[in-house]
Amino acid sequence: MIYEIKSRLLNIAKVIFFLSYNKTLTTQVDIMRLFGTSGIRMKNLDPQIAYKVGFAVSQKVEDVVVARDSRTTGDLIKSALTAGLLSGGATVIDIGIVPTPTLGFSTRNFEVGVMITASHNPPEYNGIKLFNRDGTPYSPEEEREIEETISKNNFKRADWSSVGEVLRYENALREYREHILKHLSISRSFNVVVDCANGASSVISPHLFTDVGSHVISLNAHLDGRFVGRMPEPNKENLQETMKVVRGLNERESNYIGIAHDGDGDRMVAIDERGRMADFDKLLAIFSKYIVEKTGSKVVITTVDASMSLDEYLGDKVKVVRTKVGDVAVSQALSKYNALFGGEPSGTWIHGDVHLTPDGILSGLRVLEMMEYFDEKLCILLDEVPSYVNLREKIPCEECKKSSVMKYVIEYGERIFQRTPETVDGARFNLENGWILIRPSGTEPYIRIRVEGKDNTIAKDLLERGIKLVRKALKNEL
Repeated sequence: MIYEIKSRLLNIAKVIFFLSYNKTLTTQVDIMRLFGTSGIRMKNLDPQIAYKVGFAVSQKVEDVVVARDSRTTGDLIKSALTAGLLSGGATVIDIGIVPTPTLGFSTRNFEVGVMITASHNPPEYNGIKLFNRDGTPYSPEEEREIEETISKNNFKRADWSSVGEVLRYENALREYREHILKHLSISRSFNVVVDCANGASSVISPHLFTDVGSHVISLNAHLDGRFVGRMPEPNKENLQETMKVVRGLNERESNYIGIAHDGDGDRMVAIDERGRMADFDKLLAIFSKYIVEKTGSKVVITTVDASMSLDEYLGDKVKVVRTKVGDVAVSQALSKYNALFGGEPSGTWIHGDVHLTPDGILSGLRVLEMMEYFDEKLCILLDEVPSYVNLREKIPCEECKKSSVMKYVIEYGERIFQRTPETVDGARFNLENGWILIRPSGTEPYIRIRVEGKDNTIAKDLLERGIKLVRKALKNEL
C-alpha cells in the first residue's frame, strides 16, 4: 500500500530545499563530469549535488522510486535528492533501505529509479545511481543529459500548488522476493554462510537463501552504515574472517560454502568448501557454461578485463562478447545480442531472464542452482577451469590527463607489443601467451593495468612493460 510519508525525512528535505534554493539558482558550478563507470560516487558527497541531480531528473519525469543502502549519510543524501525532485514537481516513492537489485526491479512500475549508494566503496563515500523503467542503469548519454541540465542551470521550478509529494511503498521487498523465487530451480538443501557486510542485502539475502531450503548462517547481517563487521568491498583482505568461518565449519565435513555481498548487494563473491575465495574469472566461466548447457544459449556477455580462460573453457561454439567495464555496457550488450547472461569478473552479474539490474543476491542463489545442475562441489568445479597468472597495478593519474595518456598508450603501445589494440575500453593488447589491458578508471584518479599470462614470467614482463609505458605517457604530460 502506498501512503503519504509524514516523517523527519520530508522535514529534512524541506530544510535542504530552502538552504539550496539560492545557491542552486544563482551559482554556475562546473560539474560537467559527475558520473563515472557506475553512477556518481564521491567521498563526503555534497548534498547539494544530490539536490541538483534530483532537480534535473524532475525536469523529465513525473514519478521516481528512491531507495538507499545502509550508509550513515544515506538519509542526508536521500533528503537532498528528494528536495530536488519535489521542487521540480515529481512524486517520490520511497521504498526505504533495500539492495540495488530490489530498487532496479521496483523501477518497472515507475519512470525512473534512484539508488543512494556507493556500492563497495568505504563508509565515507556515498553516491547516486539512476535506473530506467526496464531496470537497466542509465546510459552514458542519459547521464550526460543530467550533467548538462545541472551545469546550464536549466531548471524549471514547480509553483506552490504543484510541488511534488513523498509516498511510502512497503511491498517492494516482498514483490522482489516473490519474483526471484519464481525463477529459481533448487531442490537440494545446501549449507551456506551469507556475509552481508552490514549493508542493504542484510534485509533480504539470508531470508531468500532460507526460502530455497538452505541451512543459513548469517554474518554481518545487521544494518550498520559504518560497516563494523568488515569493509563493504568483498575482496580477499576483507573476507579473511568469513573464509575462516567456512573452513572451520567444514572441518566436520559439513560442505558449507560462503556467499558475500558488497554494500548494496549488486555484487556477489563465493567461497568454496575449502575456504578459498573463488577466483572471479573461474566462477564466471563455470556459471557461463551452466547457462549455455541448460538453456542452449550461444552468447555470453562479459567485459574487456575478463580472462582468456572463459573462451577456452566454453569452446568455439559459444560467442564471448566483450564490452566496456561496467554494468551499463553489459546490460546494453545483453539487449543487443538477445543474451540471457552477462557478467563482470568483479562478481557483478546480470541475469537477463529474470531482470536487467545487476543482482548479487540472485547470483548467489544461482550458484547453488549451478552446483545442483552439475552435481558437484564448488571447489571441484573451480579446479576444472584453467589457471593463468593475473597481475594488476594502478598508477595515479589526474582526470584531466587521462585522455592524452591513453592516446599515447594506444600509439606507442602498438609499437611495443607489436599488436593493434582493442579499444572498446582503454587498450587491450592480445598476445600469443597472454594479454594486457590499460584503461582509465571510471571512478578514481588512476590508470589501471591488468595482465594475464600463461606463466609468471610472461605476466611479470607484460606488467613491467605496461607500467613503463604509462609512466612515459605521464612524463610526456609534464
